[in-house]
Amino acid sequence: MKSLLLMLLLSPLAAAASPEQDYALQCRGCHGPTGEGVPGHVPSLRGVAALLETPAGRARLLAVPGVRGASLSDARLAALLGWLAREFAAPGAHTAFVPLSAEEVARYRGTIQTLR
Repeated sequence: MKSLLLMLLLSPLAAAASPEQDYALQCRGCHGPTGEGVPGHVPSLRGVAALLETPAGRARLLAVPGVRGASLSDARLAALLGWLAREFAAPGAHTAFVPLSAEEVARYRGTIQTLR
């Protein structure tokens, strides 16, 4: 009973998580606090903004296993990817990409899941 009550109390907090919080919980452990990754093991997140500029890059990003299998809703994943593309862009880098929508994330996740 206590665990059910705790789950009900915490569920609104989980739904209200910010992209920064989602990064800390979902990505930071491997990619590091500044998205630098680990050369030869974990890719840097510095090039995400460039991937979001083309349909092929968007599809590639959404095919990454850690992205595709993230335990986030489509809307939260879209917000997280847009946040990290802006947050980890090099100073002065072009970041005029069209942000992902929840519908686009869902479409790519659905396409990828049916191809397995």
